[in-house]
Amino acid sequence: MTSAITATGVSKSFGSHCVINSLSLSIGRGCVYGLVGLNGAGKTTLLRLLLGILKPDAGEIRILDTTPWSHETALYRRCGVVLESDGFWGNLSAAENCEVYAAAKGVGKRELASYLDEFWSKSDLFTSGKHVKNFSRGQRMQCALCRAFMGNPDICLLDEPALALDLNAYDLFKKLVFAARNRGAAVIISSHQLETIDELCDRAGILSDGTITEISQSRDTLRSQWFIDTSGEDTVARLITNAGGTDLGFDAGWRFTIADCEAKIPGIIRAIVDAGFDIREARPDDKGFGTAIRTIFASASGRKTT
Repeated sequence: MTSAITATGVSKSFGSHCVINSLSLSIGRGCVYGLVGLNGAGKTTLLRLLLGILKPDAGEIRILDTTPWSHETALYRRCGVVLESDGFWGNLSAAENCEVYAAAKGVGKRELASYLDEFWSKSDLFTSGKHVKNFSRGQRMQCALCRAFMGNPDICLLDEPALALDLNAYDLFKKLVFAARNRGAAVIISSHQLETIDELCDRAGILSDGTITEISQSRDTLRSQWFIDTSGEDTVARLITNAGGTDLGFDAGWRFTIADCEAKIPGIIRAIVDAGFDIREARPDDKGFGTAIRTIFASASGRKTT
Protein backbone atom coordinates (compact mmCIF):
# COMPACT_ATOMS: atom_id res chain seq x y z
CA MET A 1 0.00 0.00 0.00
CA THR A 2 1.46 3.36 -1.05
CA SER A 3 1.97 5.77 1.84
CA ALA A 4 -0.07 8.98 1.54
CA ILE A 5 0.66 10.47 4.98
CA THR A 6 4.01 10.10 6.72
CA ALA A 7 5.27 11.69 9.91
CA THR A 8 8.76 10.80 11.12
CA GLY A 9 10.09 11.88 14.53
CA VAL A 10 7.76 14.88 14.68
CA SER A 11 7.79 17.10 17.77
CA LYS A 12 5.89 20.26 18.65
CA SER A 13 5.96 22.34 21.84
CA PHE A 14 4.19 25.49 22.94
CA GLY A 15 6.57 27.20 25.32
CA SER A 16 7.72 24.59 27.79
CA HIS A 17 4.75 22.31 27.11
CA CYS A 18 5.55 19.44 24.72
CA VAL A 19 2.39 18.37 22.88
CA ILE A 20 3.83 16.11 20.16
CA ASN A 21 6.98 14.18 21.06
CA SER A 22 9.00 12.28 18.42
CA LEU A 23 5.78 11.00 16.83
CA SER A 24 5.92 8.73 13.79
CA LEU A 25 2.97 7.65 11.69
CA SER A 26 2.40 6.19 8.23
CA ILE A 27 -1.02 5.91 6.57
CA GLY A 28 -1.47 4.33 3.17
CA ARG A 29 -3.86 5.16 0.39
CA GLY A 30 -7.29 3.62 0.80
CA CYS A 31 -7.01 3.56 4.60
CA VAL A 32 -9.37 5.14 7.14
CA TYR A 33 -7.40 5.85 10.32
CA GLY A 34 -9.04 6.52 13.68
CA LEU A 35 -7.23 8.97 15.98
CA VAL A 36 -8.35 8.95 19.60
CA GLY A 37 -7.08 10.50 22.79
CA LEU A 38 -8.16 12.35 25.89
CA ASN A 39 -8.97 16.07 25.82
CA GLY A 40 -5.75 18.04 25.38
CA ALA A 41 -3.80 15.04 24.09
CA GLY A 42 -2.82 16.92 20.92
CA LYS A 43 -5.12 15.46 18.26
CA THR A 44 -6.03 18.83 16.75
CA THR A 45 -2.40 19.94 16.97
CA LEU A 46 -1.36 16.87 14.99
CA LEU A 47 -3.95 17.57 12.29
CA ARG A 48 -2.75 21.18 12.06
CA LEU A 49 0.82 19.96 11.66
CA LEU A 50 -0.24 17.60 8.89
CA LEU A 51 -1.99 20.48 7.15
CA GLY A 52 0.94 22.88 7.46
CA ILE A 53 -0.99 25.28 9.69
CA LEU A 54 1.68 24.63 12.33
CA LYS A 55 5.37 24.02 11.70
CA PRO A 56 7.01 21.11 13.56
CA ASP A 57 9.92 21.88 15.85
CA ALA A 58 11.62 18.68 14.70
CA GLY A 59 11.01 15.77 12.36
CA GLU A 60 9.52 15.52 8.90
CA ILE A 61 5.99 15.38 7.51
CA ARG A 62 5.14 14.30 3.97
CA ILE A 63 1.64 14.50 2.54
CA LEU A 64 1.37 13.03 -0.96
CA ASP A 65 5.16 13.43 -1.23
CA THR A 66 4.88 17.14 -0.40
CA THR A 67 5.98 19.00 2.72
CA PRO A 68 2.79 20.70 4.00
CA TRP A 69 4.70 23.66 5.48
CA SER A 70 5.59 24.63 1.91
CA HIS A 71 1.92 25.68 1.56
CA GLU A 72 1.55 24.58 -2.05
CA THR A 73 -1.85 25.34 -3.52
CA ALA A 74 -1.84 22.08 -5.48
CA LEU A 75 -1.61 20.09 -2.24
CA TYR A 76 -4.50 21.87 -0.55
CA ARG A 77 -6.69 21.28 -3.57
CA ARG A 78 -6.16 17.55 -2.98
CA CYS A 79 -7.14 17.76 0.71
CA GLY A 80 -10.52 17.73 2.41
CA VAL A 81 -10.62 19.20 5.89
CA VAL A 82 -12.98 19.52 8.85
CA LEU A 83 -11.63 21.57 11.75
CA GLU A 84 -13.30 23.23 14.75
CA SER A 85 -13.63 26.54 12.83
CA ASP A 86 -15.75 25.90 9.74
CA GLY A 87 -14.83 29.12 7.91
CA PHE A 88 -18.21 29.66 6.25
CA TRP A 89 -19.63 33.04 5.32
CA GLY A 90 -22.72 33.38 7.50
CA ASN A 91 -24.57 35.72 5.16
CA LEU A 92 -24.28 33.28 2.26
CA SER A 93 -26.33 30.15 1.70
CA ALA A 94 -24.80 26.67 1.79
CA ALA A 95 -24.91 26.50 -2.01
CA GLU A 96 -23.21 29.88 -2.34
CA ASN A 97 -20.49 28.86 0.11
CA CYS A 98 -19.95 25.66 -1.86
CA GLU A 99 -19.54 27.61 -5.07
CA VAL A 100 -16.85 29.80 -3.48
CA TYR A 101 -14.89 26.84 -2.13
CA ALA A 102 -15.34 24.83 -5.32
CA ALA A 103 -13.72 27.67 -7.28
CA ALA A 104 -10.86 27.79 -4.77
CA LYS A 105 -10.30 24.03 -5.09
CA GLY A 106 -10.50 24.04 -8.86
CA VAL A 107 -13.78 22.12 -8.95
CA GLY A 108 -15.83 23.07 -12.02
CA LYS A 109 -19.54 23.88 -11.91
CA ARG A 110 -20.50 20.67 -13.70
CA GLU A 111 -18.39 18.55 -11.32
CA LEU A 112 -19.86 20.35 -8.30
CA ALA A 113 -23.41 19.82 -9.55
CA SER A 114 -22.73 16.12 -10.14
CA TYR A 115 -21.28 15.73 -6.63
CA LEU A 116 -24.20 17.51 -4.96
CA ASP A 117 -26.67 15.44 -6.95
CA GLU A 118 -24.99 12.14 -6.08
CA PHE A 119 -24.56 12.67 -2.35
CA TRP A 120 -26.67 15.63 -1.25
CA SER A 121 -29.83 15.48 -3.37
CA LYS A 122 -31.92 14.40 -0.37
CA SER A 123 -30.72 17.31 1.76
CA ASP A 124 -32.50 20.66 1.61
CA LEU A 125 -29.42 22.51 2.87
CA PHE A 126 -28.37 23.37 -0.67
CA THR A 127 -31.78 24.27 -2.08
CA SER A 128 -33.45 26.22 0.74
CA GLY A 129 -31.48 29.45 0.26
CA LYS A 130 -31.26 29.76 4.05
CA HIS A 131 -28.17 31.62 5.27
CA VAL A 132 -25.55 29.52 7.03
CA LYS A 133 -25.62 31.81 10.09
CA ASN A 134 -29.13 30.48 10.76
CA PHE A 135 -28.11 26.82 10.58
CA SER A 136 -28.01 24.51 13.57
CA ARG A 137 -24.72 23.00 14.71
CA GLY A 138 -25.51 19.75 12.93
CA GLN A 139 -26.40 21.54 9.71
CA ARG A 140 -23.12 23.48 9.78
CA MET A 141 -21.27 20.19 10.23
CA GLN A 142 -23.04 18.79 7.19
CA CYS A 143 -21.87 21.82 5.21
CA ALA A 144 -18.32 21.22 6.43
CA LEU A 145 -18.49 17.59 5.33
CA CYS A 146 -19.90 18.58 1.97
CA ARG A 147 -16.94 20.92 1.42
CA ALA A 148 -14.41 18.38 2.73
CA PHE A 149 -15.37 15.63 0.26
CA MET A 150 -15.89 18.01 -2.66
CA GLY A 151 -13.62 17.33 -5.62
CA ASN A 152 -12.71 13.75 -4.62
CA PRO A 153 -9.78 14.67 -2.35
CA ASP A 154 -6.85 12.27 -1.93
CA ILE A 155 -6.42 13.23 1.74
CA CYS A 156 -9.23 13.82 4.27
CA LEU A 157 -8.38 15.14 7.75
CA LEU A 158 -11.53 15.24 9.86
CA ASP A 159 -11.68 16.59 13.43
CA GLU A 160 -14.81 15.33 15.25
CA PRO A 161 -16.74 15.02 11.96
CA ALA A 162 -19.71 13.09 13.39
CA LEU A 163 -20.43 15.65 16.11
CA ALA A 164 -24.10 16.75 16.20
CA LEU A 165 -25.10 14.73 13.12
CA ASP A 166 -28.58 13.24 13.10
CA LEU A 167 -29.16 9.66 11.92
CA ASN A 168 -29.67 10.54 8.26
CA ALA A 169 -26.65 12.85 8.19
CA TYR A 170 -24.49 10.20 9.88
CA ASP A 171 -25.50 7.61 7.29
CA LEU A 172 -24.49 10.06 4.55
CA PHE A 173 -21.18 10.70 6.33
CA LYS A 174 -20.47 6.95 6.30
CA LYS A 175 -21.29 6.82 2.60
CA LEU A 176 -18.83 9.66 1.91
CA VAL A 177 -16.07 8.01 3.94
CA PHE A 178 -16.47 4.62 2.26
CA ALA A 179 -16.56 6.22 -1.19
CA ALA A 180 -13.33 8.09 -0.40
CA ARG A 181 -11.63 4.93 0.84
CA ASN A 182 -12.77 2.93 -2.19
CA ARG A 183 -11.23 5.43 -4.59
CA GLY A 184 -7.92 5.28 -2.69
CA ALA A 185 -8.06 8.33 -0.43
CA ALA A 186 -6.33 8.35 2.97
CA VAL A 187 -8.71 9.49 5.72
CA ILE A 188 -7.97 10.44 9.33
CA ILE A 189 -10.96 10.65 11.67
CA SER A 190 -10.18 12.25 15.03
CA SER A 191 -13.07 11.55 17.37
CA HIS A 192 -14.14 10.81 20.94
CA GLN A 193 -17.07 8.83 19.55
CA LEU A 194 -15.65 5.32 19.72
CA GLU A 195 -18.59 3.82 17.85
CA THR A 196 -17.62 5.97 14.86
CA ILE A 197 -14.00 4.81 15.07
CA ASP A 198 -15.09 1.19 15.38
CA GLU A 199 -17.56 1.35 12.51
CA LEU A 200 -15.56 3.29 9.93
CA CYS A 201 -11.84 2.82 10.54
CA ASP A 202 -9.40 0.23 9.23
CA ARG A 203 -6.72 1.17 11.75
CA ALA A 204 -6.74 3.16 14.97
CA GLY A 205 -4.24 4.71 17.34
CA ILE A 206 -4.26 6.43 20.72
CA LEU A 207 -2.43 9.75 21.02
CA SER A 208 -1.00 10.01 24.54
CA ASP A 209 2.13 11.63 26.00
CA GLY A 210 2.86 13.12 22.60
CA THR A 211 3.07 9.88 20.65
CA ILE A 212 0.75 7.33 19.06
CA THR A 213 0.16 3.79 20.26
CA GLU A 214 -1.27 1.71 17.44
CA ILE A 215 -4.29 -0.35 18.46
CA SER A 216 -3.96 -2.76 15.58
CA GLN A 217 -2.45 -2.92 12.11
CA SER A 218 -5.58 -4.70 10.95
CA ARG A 219 -9.21 -4.79 11.98
CA ASP A 220 -9.15 -8.57 11.40
CA THR A 221 -7.11 -9.17 14.55
CA LEU A 222 -9.67 -7.29 16.63
CA ARG A 223 -12.63 -8.91 14.90
CA SER A 224 -11.55 -12.45 15.76
CA GLN A 225 -14.22 -12.88 18.44
CA TRP A 226 -17.52 -14.09 16.96
CA PHE A 227 -21.03 -14.97 18.06
CA ILE A 228 -23.41 -17.27 16.16
CA ASP A 229 -26.95 -17.74 17.46
CA THR A 230 -27.89 -21.27 16.45
CA SER A 231 -28.42 -24.73 17.94
CA GLY A 232 -26.34 -25.76 20.94
CA GLU A 233 -25.89 -29.30 19.67
CA ASP A 234 -22.44 -30.90 19.68
CA THR A 235 -22.57 -31.21 15.88
CA VAL A 236 -22.42 -27.41 15.57
CA ALA A 237 -19.54 -27.27 18.04
CA ARG A 238 -17.59 -29.77 15.94
CA LEU A 239 -18.24 -27.77 12.75
CA ILE A 240 -16.89 -24.59 14.34
CA THR A 241 -13.89 -26.37 15.85
CA ASN A 242 -13.05 -28.17 12.59
CA ALA A 243 -12.99 -24.76 10.83
CA GLY A 244 -10.43 -23.43 13.30
CA GLY A 245 -12.65 -21.97 16.01
CA THR A 246 -11.12 -21.93 19.50
CA ASP A 247 -12.19 -20.84 23.00
CA LEU A 248 -15.61 -22.22 22.14
CA GLY A 249 -18.47 -21.70 24.57
CA PHE A 250 -22.27 -21.70 24.44
CA ASP A 251 -24.37 -18.98 26.08
CA ALA A 252 -27.57 -18.26 24.12
CA GLY A 253 -25.40 -18.97 21.08
CA TRP A 254 -21.83 -19.99 20.26
CA ARG A 255 -18.99 -17.62 21.11
CA PHE A 256 -15.53 -18.41 19.79
CA THR A 257 -12.23 -17.04 18.49
CA ILE A 258 -11.35 -17.41 14.82
CA ALA A 259 -8.32 -16.36 12.76
CA ASP A 260 -8.77 -14.99 9.23
CA CYS A 261 -12.44 -14.43 9.92
CA GLU A 262 -13.28 -12.90 6.53
CA ALA A 263 -12.30 -16.15 4.82
CA LYS A 264 -13.58 -18.64 7.41
CA ILE A 265 -16.85 -17.25 8.78
CA PRO A 266 -18.81 -17.70 5.51
CA GLY A 267 -17.65 -21.34 5.39
CA ILE A 268 -18.73 -21.94 8.99
CA ILE A 269 -22.15 -20.44 8.28
CA ARG A 270 -22.59 -22.59 5.16
CA ALA A 271 -21.53 -25.73 7.05
CA ILE A 272 -24.04 -25.09 9.86
CA VAL A 273 -26.90 -24.43 7.43
CA ASP A 274 -25.98 -27.45 5.27
CA ALA A 275 -26.11 -29.58 8.41
CA GLY A 276 -29.75 -28.57 8.83
CA PHE A 277 -29.49 -25.93 11.55
CA ASP A 278 -31.03 -22.46 11.45
CA ILE A 279 -28.85 -19.40 12.13
CA ARG A 280 -30.68 -16.50 13.76
CA GLU A 281 -27.68 -14.16 14.00
CA ALA A 282 -23.97 -14.10 13.17
CA ARG A 283 -21.79 -11.15 14.15
CA PRO A 284 -18.44 -10.02 15.56
CA ASP A 285 -18.68 -10.30 19.34
CA ASP A 286 -18.13 -6.64 20.32
CA LYS A 287 -14.35 -6.79 20.12
CA GLY A 288 -13.68 -3.87 17.80
CA PHE A 289 -11.54 -0.78 18.21
CA GLY A 290 -13.99 0.80 20.65
CA THR A 291 -13.71 -2.07 23.11
CA ALA A 292 -9.92 -2.17 22.82
CA ILE A 293 -9.63 1.59 23.34
CA ARG A 294 -11.91 1.55 26.38
CA THR A 295 -9.87 -1.28 27.86
CA ILE A 296 -6.60 0.61 27.38
CA PHE A 297 -7.97 3.83 28.88
CA ALA A 298 -9.52 1.96 31.81
CA SER A 299 -6.26 0.12 32.48
CA ALA A 300 -4.32 3.39 32.45
CA SER A 301 -6.72 4.97 34.98
CA GLY A 302 -7.08 1.87 37.15
CA ARG A 303 -10.80 1.43 36.37
CA LYS A 304 -12.68 -1.69 35.37
CA THR A 305 -14.46 -1.98 32.04
CA THR A 306 -18.05 -3.17 31.83
